Amino acid sequence: MTKNIIILFASGPVLNPDSLKIFANLSAEYSAFLNTLLISNWIENLTDINSNSEIKILMSKEDKEFIPRNFFPEQFKRFFYNSLSPNSFNDNNSEQLSTNSTKLLLLFHSTIGMNKNDIQRVLSLAQTDEASIVIGKSEKNKIVFTCFAGSDNQLTEYLLNSKKDYDKLLSQVTSKDILINTLDGFLSIDDFEDIKKLYIELSKKESLLYCSQKMHENFNDLFIEYKELLNV
Repeated sequence: MTKNIIILFASGPVLNPDSLKIFANLSAEYSAFLNTLLISNWIENLTDINSNSEIKILMSKEDKEFIPRNFFPEQFKRFFYNSLSPNSFNDNNSEQLSTNSTKLLLLFHSTIGMNKNDIQRVLSLAQTDEASIVIGKSEKNKIVFTCFAGSDNQLTEYLLNSKKDYDKLLSQVTSKDILINTLDGFLSIDDFEDIKKLYIELSKKESLLYCSQKMHENFNDLFIEYKELLNV
């Protein structure tokens, strides 16, 4: 039976105000708050995914003491790294990833736009009987996720080397004999312009498909604080 490993990860500190990347126009505290909201939204969409999927969280050790109490469901396994590398993904999954029957879905924390149905679709597109990769990207060609057979460690290395740049990842992946599926229509929140875009997208009714009413209200707490700057 095919096993799915889904890893939600942050590529650096995102909750520790003294270490995280601060968004332009936001304070360190509100930058951490935004990251918390994005992760919380993923938690909602990953909870109760089918029983063949194991959810793992991979974060910087610098964030460990800043994770809110009871933030992650008990069934989500958490791992922490000193420096992010391909081994950060493989060290705790080596036995499972040694077989092509395992699919590995890697999700950047700073993204939004996928719901449970989208996740299931991505997992179904990834092939285990031939080399394949599914890549999700934003309008600005930033990578949102990748999904592939877990035994191909080189693809994890390509992903980290790309620095979320879709074109860079594609140039590396096409050097292999591999089937590539690309999906778009997602958001990657990397700068203040992306926050403006998020503000606009969450005002649309269809955003409720991937962001619950409760999460909308939480995001509004951030938007209200920066309302004048978000006047688009």
